[in-house]
Amino acid sequence: MADRRGKGSYDRNYTGVIRKVRVTVGLLALAMITFVFVLGVGTARDDGMRPAISAGRPLLYLRLDRDCRRGELAYVTFPDGTRTVRRVIAVKGDTVDVRDGMVYINGLAERGSYSYTRTDPAANGPSYPLLLKEGEIFVLGDNREQAVDSRSFGALKRDAVLGRVL
Repeated sequence: MADRRGKGSYDRNYTGVIRKVRVTVGLLALAMITFVFVLGVGTARDDGMRPAISAGRPLLYLRLDRDCRRGELAYVTFPDGTRTVRRVIAVKGDTVDVRDGMVYINGLAERGSYSYTRTDPAANGPSYPLLLKEGEIFVLGDNREQAVDSRSFGALKRDAVLGRVL
């Protein structure tokens, strides 16, 4: 008995499989490019941002946006190599002062809905008032009593910012 499937049906099935493989490989390449160059995935390392973000929570950050403004969340690398999320409190040209349990930016007390606890200077931290230079940011955790932040190590350089948290 003769096989009814001709050479044409075999070619159609084969090209359909090739097309599916090409689409799958293309989508995987697009996802890889997106996560290598555009988006990053990280975690909050501690409870320094609680209650907004708890320890261990996965975060997406935009690698292309490293210029953060006051009040935004940034995914940063600390001088010891730790990567975590912190809030940008001051940027270049700002003067930061930490005293009397408060943070003062350019002489005005910080008034954000994100500061939940007292803000005291770290024992071995920077001297205040601190003027931020070009390419520097000052970051603090929202839960200031538990957070390790710029009060411990001073202002961060722009290259310590991995991206803006989405």
